[in-house]
Amino acid sequence: MNTTEFSVVEANQLLSIGVSAEGLDWQRIQSTGFGSKSSGAAQSTDSQTTAKTPPRSARSLYKVALTADHAGFPYPAIASWLVGLAELGGSILLLTGAFTRISAFGIATVMAGAFWMTSWGAVAESGWWTIPETSRLQAIAQVSLFLLALNIVLVGPGFFSVDGMMGAAPKKSKGGAAGGDKNPRKEPN
Repeated sequence: MNTTEFSVVEANQLLSIGVSAEGLDWQRIQSTGFGSKSSGAAQSTDSQTTAKTPPRSARSLYKVALTADHAGFPYPAIASWLVGLAELGGSILLLTGAFTRISAFGIATVMAGAFWMTSWGAVAESGWWTIPETSRLQAIAQVSLFLLALNIVLVGPGFFSVDGMMGAAPKKSKGGAAGGDKNPRKEPN
Protein backbone atom coordinates (compact mmCIF):
# COMPACT_ATOMS: atom_id res chain seq x y z
CA MET A 1 0.00 0.00 0.00
CA ASN A 2 3.04 2.27 -0.29
CA THR A 3 3.27 4.88 -3.00
CA THR A 4 5.51 4.56 -6.02
CA GLU A 5 6.71 7.08 -8.57
CA PHE A 6 5.59 6.27 -12.13
CA SER A 7 7.13 7.43 -15.38
CA VAL A 8 5.13 9.69 -17.69
CA VAL A 9 4.31 6.76 -19.99
CA GLU A 10 3.14 4.61 -17.05
CA ALA A 11 1.14 7.51 -15.59
CA ASN A 12 -0.64 8.06 -18.91
CA GLN A 13 -1.34 4.33 -19.15
CA LEU A 14 -2.75 4.37 -15.60
CA LEU A 15 -4.96 7.30 -16.57
CA SER A 16 -6.23 5.38 -19.60
CA ILE A 17 -7.31 2.42 -17.39
CA GLY A 18 -9.06 4.62 -14.83
CA VAL A 19 -6.45 5.66 -12.26
CA SER A 20 -5.93 9.41 -11.93
CA ALA A 21 -4.07 11.56 -9.45
CA GLU A 22 -7.38 12.05 -7.61
CA GLY A 23 -7.96 8.28 -7.27
CA LEU A 24 -10.02 5.77 -9.21
CA ASP A 25 -12.11 7.23 -12.02
CA TRP A 26 -15.15 4.94 -12.03
CA GLN A 27 -16.58 6.40 -15.24
CA ARG A 28 -13.33 5.68 -17.05
CA ILE A 29 -13.16 2.16 -15.58
CA GLN A 30 -16.72 1.43 -16.69
CA SER A 31 -16.17 2.84 -20.16
CA THR A 32 -12.84 1.13 -20.84
CA GLY A 33 -13.44 -2.22 -19.14
CA PHE A 34 -10.72 -4.12 -20.94
CA GLY A 35 -8.06 -1.49 -20.35
CA SER A 36 -6.35 0.98 -22.62
CA LYS A 37 -6.10 -1.52 -25.49
CA SER A 38 -9.84 -1.51 -26.20
CA SER A 39 -10.78 0.62 -29.18
CA GLY A 40 -13.79 2.92 -29.13
CA ALA A 41 -14.47 3.33 -25.40
CA ALA A 42 -10.86 4.00 -24.41
CA GLN A 43 -10.59 6.73 -27.04
CA SER A 44 -13.61 8.65 -25.73
CA THR A 45 -12.80 12.16 -24.63
CA ASP A 46 -15.37 13.93 -22.53
CA SER A 47 -14.85 16.96 -20.32
CA GLN A 48 -14.41 14.87 -17.13
CA THR A 49 -11.82 12.54 -18.62
CA THR A 50 -9.66 15.26 -20.09
CA ALA A 51 -9.75 17.21 -16.80
CA LYS A 52 -8.08 14.30 -14.95
CA THR A 53 -4.33 14.44 -14.44
CA PRO A 54 -2.06 11.42 -14.77
CA PRO A 55 -0.77 10.10 -11.43
CA ARG A 56 2.98 10.60 -11.09
CA SER A 57 2.81 9.01 -7.64
CA ALA A 58 0.25 6.32 -6.80
CA ARG A 59 -0.16 3.16 -4.77
CA SER A 60 2.35 0.44 -5.57
CA LEU A 61 -0.42 -2.03 -6.33
CA TYR A 62 -1.09 -0.15 -9.55
CA LYS A 63 2.08 -1.75 -10.92
CA VAL A 64 -0.04 -4.91 -10.87
CA ALA A 65 -2.69 -2.99 -12.82
CA LEU A 66 -0.12 -2.07 -15.47
CA THR A 67 0.98 -5.71 -15.76
CA ALA A 68 -2.64 -6.86 -15.96
CA ASP A 69 -3.32 -4.28 -18.64
CA HIS A 70 -0.34 -5.50 -20.69
CA ALA A 71 -1.68 -9.07 -20.36
CA GLY A 72 -5.15 -7.99 -21.50
CA PHE A 73 -7.04 -8.63 -18.25
CA PRO A 74 -10.44 -6.95 -17.98
CA TYR A 75 -10.71 -4.07 -15.50
CA PRO A 76 -7.01 -4.00 -14.53
CA ALA A 77 -7.42 -1.30 -11.85
CA ILE A 78 -10.06 -3.35 -10.04
CA ALA A 79 -8.07 -6.56 -10.58
CA SER A 80 -5.07 -5.01 -8.83
CA TRP A 81 -7.18 -4.30 -5.73
CA LEU A 82 -8.56 -7.86 -5.77
CA VAL A 83 -5.03 -9.26 -6.03
CA GLY A 84 -3.92 -7.11 -3.09
CA LEU A 85 -6.89 -8.22 -1.03
CA ALA A 86 -6.30 -11.90 -1.85
CA GLU A 87 -2.62 -11.67 -0.98
CA LEU A 88 -2.96 -9.66 2.22
CA GLY A 89 -6.22 -11.09 3.53
CA GLY A 90 -5.46 -14.61 2.33
CA SER A 91 -2.06 -14.68 3.99
CA ILE A 92 -3.47 -13.45 7.30
CA LEU A 93 -6.23 -16.07 7.15
CA LEU A 94 -3.71 -18.80 6.30
CA LEU A 95 -1.45 -17.80 9.19
CA THR A 96 -4.35 -18.00 11.63
CA GLY A 97 -5.76 -21.14 10.04
CA ALA A 98 -9.19 -19.63 9.41
CA PHE A 99 -11.03 -20.28 6.12
CA THR A 100 -7.90 -22.06 4.93
CA ARG A 101 -9.24 -23.64 1.76
CA ILE A 102 -10.90 -20.44 0.56
CA SER A 103 -7.86 -18.27 1.28
CA ALA A 104 -5.47 -20.84 -0.21
CA PHE A 105 -7.62 -20.97 -3.35
CA GLY A 106 -7.37 -17.18 -3.65
CA ILE A 107 -3.59 -17.28 -3.26
CA ALA A 108 -3.29 -20.15 -5.76
CA THR A 109 -5.35 -18.16 -8.26
CA VAL A 110 -3.17 -15.07 -7.78
CA MET A 111 0.03 -17.11 -8.21
CA ALA A 112 -1.28 -18.80 -11.37
CA GLY A 113 -2.17 -15.38 -12.79
CA ALA A 114 1.21 -13.95 -11.81
CA PHE A 115 3.02 -16.84 -13.50
CA TRP A 116 0.93 -16.49 -16.63
CA MET A 117 1.38 -12.70 -16.84
CA THR A 118 5.08 -12.47 -16.02
CA SER A 119 6.87 -15.77 -16.62
CA TRP A 120 4.93 -17.99 -18.99
CA GLY A 121 5.97 -16.15 -22.15
CA ALA A 122 9.68 -16.51 -21.46
CA VAL A 123 9.37 -20.13 -20.30
CA ALA A 124 7.26 -21.14 -23.31
CA GLU A 125 9.57 -19.37 -25.74
CA SER A 126 12.97 -20.44 -24.42
CA GLY A 127 12.44 -23.22 -21.91
CA TRP A 128 13.06 -23.38 -18.17
CA TRP A 129 16.84 -23.58 -18.22
CA THR A 130 17.67 -21.11 -20.97
CA ILE A 131 15.91 -18.05 -19.56
CA PRO A 132 17.94 -15.61 -17.41
CA GLU A 133 18.52 -16.75 -13.83
CA THR A 134 16.42 -14.02 -12.21
CA SER A 135 13.46 -14.85 -14.46
CA ARG A 136 13.92 -18.57 -13.79
CA LEU A 137 14.00 -18.03 -10.02
CA GLN A 138 10.88 -15.85 -10.24
CA ALA A 139 9.06 -18.53 -12.26
CA ILE A 140 10.13 -21.29 -9.86
CA ALA A 141 8.97 -19.24 -6.87
CA GLN A 142 5.60 -18.57 -8.50
CA VAL A 143 5.06 -22.24 -9.37
CA SER A 144 6.19 -23.32 -5.88
CA LEU A 145 3.81 -20.93 -4.14
CA PHE A 146 1.00 -22.05 -6.45
CA LEU A 147 1.65 -25.71 -5.61
CA LEU A 148 1.85 -25.00 -1.86
CA ALA A 149 -1.46 -23.15 -1.94
CA LEU A 150 -3.02 -25.88 -4.10
CA ASN A 151 -1.86 -28.47 -1.57
CA ILE A 152 -3.69 -26.62 1.20
CA VAL A 153 -6.81 -26.40 -0.98
CA LEU A 154 -6.76 -30.17 -1.58
CA VAL A 155 -5.61 -31.41 1.85
CA GLY A 156 -7.29 -28.82 4.05
CA PRO A 157 -6.38 -27.34 7.40
CA GLY A 158 -4.42 -29.04 10.13
CA PHE A 159 -5.74 -30.07 13.51
CA PHE A 160 -4.27 -27.09 15.37
CA SER A 161 -5.69 -24.47 13.00
CA VAL A 162 -8.81 -22.43 13.80
CA ASP A 163 -10.69 -24.51 11.22
CA GLY A 164 -9.38 -27.72 12.79
CA MET A 165 -10.44 -26.71 16.27
CA MET A 166 -13.92 -25.82 15.01
CA GLY A 167 -14.33 -29.17 13.29
CA ALA A 168 -13.67 -28.19 9.67
CA ALA A 169 -10.43 -30.19 9.45
CA PRO A 170 -10.64 -33.71 8.05
CA LYS A 171 -10.83 -36.41 10.72
CA LYS A 172 -8.41 -39.30 10.82
CA SER A 173 -10.21 -42.58 10.39
CA LYS A 174 -9.74 -45.28 13.00
CA GLY A 175 -9.83 -48.54 11.14
CA GLY A 176 -12.97 -48.66 9.02
CA ALA A 177 -13.51 -50.66 5.88
CA ALA A 178 -10.14 -49.89 4.32
CA GLY A 179 -8.04 -50.33 7.45
CA GLY A 180 -9.85 -53.27 8.94
CA ASP A 181 -11.40 -53.40 12.39
CA LYS A 182 -9.31 -54.60 15.27
CA ASN A 183 -12.30 -56.11 17.04
CA PRO A 184 -14.66 -57.39 14.37
CA ARG A 185 -18.08 -58.37 15.58
CA LYS A 186 -18.78 -62.05 15.29
CA GLU A 187 -22.04 -63.01 13.76
CA PRO A 188 -24.04 -65.66 15.64
CA ASN A 189 -24.34 -68.97 13.77
